[in-house]
Amino acid sequence: MAAATRQLFVNSPASRSVTIDLGAATTFVAWGSITMLDPRIQFDRDNAVVIDIPFIDGNRTNTQVFGGDHWGASGAFSNVHDSAIVRFGRTVTFRMRTFGPDIDAMGCGIVITNP
Repeated sequence: MAAATRQLFVNSPASRSVTIDLGAATTFVAWGSITMLDPRIQFDRDNAVVIDIPFIDGNRTNTQVFGGDHWGASGAFSNVHDSAIVRFGRTVTFRMRTFGPDIDAMGCGIVITNP
């Protein structure tokens, strides 16, 4: 078994992404975890934080949430994609986003491969 993690830190409003290259195609489990939220004023309706996995090997993953104040229309890339996944592939792209003028967040993308 092998594992890889990458940290993402975002000052609102912003987006960051990171891709983990496993070196060869393999079976893996991957998930994103938000590890810190820091509302600089107050956490309210204009704030949102998400970490998702928009790409595996450059191919888009499934949409899980769309619409509302923060996400796009059905099919838009701005929607929330899978946040945990078991797949066969080589690269996993994590994306972390914050919304609103007054929130910072940190998270990590984690991948564990099958031996």
